[in-house]
Amino acid sequence: MPSEIKVLTFDVGGSVFDWQSSTQAAVKELAEERNVEMDVPAFCFQWRRRMFETLAEVRRGDLSWRNADQIHLDVLDELGAQHQELALTAEDKLRLNTAWHRMDVWEDVPEALVRLREHYIVSILTVLSLSIVVDSSKHAGIDWDAYLSCEFLGVYKPEAEAYQKAAQLFGVEPSETMMVACHPPDLAAAQRAGLKAAHVKPKVWEMGSEGDSSGFEIQAHSYTDLADQLCGT
Repeated sequence: MPSEIKVLTFDVGGSVFDWQSSTQAAVKELAEERNVEMDVPAFCFQWRRRMFETLAEVRRGDLSWRNADQIHLDVLDELGAQHQELALTAEDKLRLNTAWHRMDVWEDVPEALVRLREHYIVSILTVLSLSIVVDSSKHAGIDWDAYLSCEFLGVYKPEAEAYQKAAQLFGVEPSETMMVACHPPDLAAAQRAGLKAAHVKPKVWEMGSEGDSSGFEIQAHSYTDLADQLCGT
């Protein structure tokens, strides 16, 4: 690996945190309380998909600036109208939204982060809110050198400025920064912004693998593998 890398910025939504288990458990619990039979995974995937679609509207300026927590709640308003059998109240929506604040991580993440932080500045760089990533990190028992949420950068990934601002905040060049993610589109955008890219694909991770990953500087099949490649075995 090029020795000039000083900072690792991690995507975390899906890449590090298991959003599927936490959101599906919360929706399933509520549905059972209401005696409602429904496709819980489909509901949660639509929740996440519409979050990114709404985020794109924010990026274009079609909607006012808002963070991921507000977008998640906005989407629940839509889903509540589509699933009236759930009879979602404002309190229900706030309760469901807390699922994003207690996400677990893939099992080899904690040890890998400890190793990586011995050699690099290791930071989150996410479209999720600061509150989500701090709460979920504490829930999962992991820590980072920094928590960068795009809500404070004034621009959301995958705009080039988001990646470049992250490097600037750490006082390094984009070329000295490596984006780490499971999502090829995120990594491709980071490369276009001048960063290096590390693609990680844990065995347990099944979503969002679309896109060619062959052009990334690092290909890792786990976070342990990533740490081996960047820190040495």
